[in-house]
Amino acid sequence: MRKYLMEAIGSFVLVIIVGLTNDAIAIGTIIAAMIAGGMQISGAHFNPAISFAFYLRKKLTLSTLIGYTVSQILGAFAAAGVLLMLAGSVFYVEPPISTNLYQQATVEIILTFILVFAFLSLISMRGGKSSRINAIGIGLTYIGLIIVGENISGAVFNPALSIGTSMVDFLAVRGSSIDYVPLFTLAPLTGAALASLFYRYLHD
Repeated sequence: MRKYLMEAIGSFVLVIIVGLTNDAIAIGTIIAAMIAGGMQISGAHFNPAISFAFYLRKKLTLSTLIGYTVSQILGAFAAAGVLLMLAGSVFYVEPPISTNLYQQATVEIILTFILVFAFLSLISMRGGKSSRINAIGIGLTYIGLIIVGENISGAVFNPALSIGTSMVDFLAVRGSSIDYVPLFTLAPLTGAALASLFYRYLHD
């Protein structure tokens, strides 16, 4: 149960930070802190795409993958509810109107590929010191990816972030952000699958 709670808390914190400030440095540094605290508990995925890659690598069972994904979505949902209470308005994610679906999907696939490949590479390291290196490396990766992708796709690369916030948006105001859930779910999962295959080819 502790690992599922950790995944929910990590997703909660991620959505809170993104909702309060979409600043790449703030997101990356706080996620790094959460990863450092949660790495030994759940692996600190906080993202169904990352969990999916570990499932493909046979590092997670199907039941654990489902449990992680549900926990991550519930954490994002709770965070979106808190943001609604704090700000009095609904927080949700959507791509910029200046780009089209093909550009958005391509960037989400590429960015998720990079994130998951970095996660898989860093997680293979062992020992207490490596946990700190993992956290710093993944936090820096988040910062770079957000800076690169925010003006093209919104730099989401996390299905839980999209699904959880869209659920609150729909329930609260019948918002249409749920329309973007397929983009922010299928593209990251595709990027994660490609990263898993590429990692396997290089390292196995």
